[in-house]
Amino acid sequence: MSNESNTATTAKPGKRGPYKSGIERQKQILEEATQLLIEEGYHNFSIRKVAKRVGLSAGNIQHYFPTRDKLVSDMLESIIANYFVEFDRIEEGTTSPKQYLFKIIQHVVNDLTSEFTTVFFPELWSLANHEPEFDQLVENMYQRYREVYKTIALQINPELSEKQAENFALFLSSSIEGHTMFIGHNKAHTHSCDSIIQMAYNMSITMIESGDIPE
Repeated sequence: MSNESNTATTAKPGKRGPYKSGIERQKQILEEATQLLIEEGYHNFSIRKVAKRVGLSAGNIQHYFPTRDKLVSDMLESIIANYFVEFDRIEEGTTSPKQYLFKIIQHVVNDLTSEFTTVFFPELWSLANHEPEFDQLVENMYQRYREVYKTIALQINPELSEKQAENFALFLSSSIEGHTMFIGHNKAHTHSCDSIIQMAYNMSITMIESGDIPE
C-alpha cells in the first residue's frame, strides 16, 4: 500500500486526507481542461491556460500531469470511462444482443445532440488532425468504443470473422459520428434522431445477419 493510502486511512475525522484531496484536484483539472477545449478550441489548449482556470501555477498542474500529452490522455480516459459506465448500465437492462445494439445506437445518437458532444468531439478531432502525438490517443479511445460493436456483432452472428466484425464496427461508428454536424446541438436535423436510430439499427442487423460484410 502506498504512503498516500496510509495517510488517507489515518487522517483525523472531519478532515480530508491528502490522497482524497489530490484525487479531487485531479478531477477538477480534468474538468477544466475539458471545458477549455470546448470553449476555446484546440488552438488555445495548453497547460498554462488550464492552470489559470483552476487557480494554480503551471508547475502545480504538472505535479499531477507532467506533460500536455498526459493531461490529454487522462482527460480522454475519464470521458471514455463515463461512456463505458453507461454502456454497462444499458447492457444490464437488456435481454439480447440485438436489444443491446439498439439501445447503444439509441444512446450514442441521442448523445450527439448534447452541447458537450457536439462541440467537444470535433475539437478533439481537430487536435488529433493538427498534432500527430494526440492522434494515437484518439484512435485508442475509438478502438475501445468500436470493440463494443464488434462484440455485439459476433454475439448476433458467430459465423462472422473477426475482420468482418471489426469492419462492421468501424463502419457503424464512423457512420454515427458523421451525423454530428447534422443532428448535433442546435443543428438543422436534430429532429431526425429517431429516424437515424432506426435506420442505423436496421442496416446493422441486415449486415450482421446476412454476413454480407467485406473483409
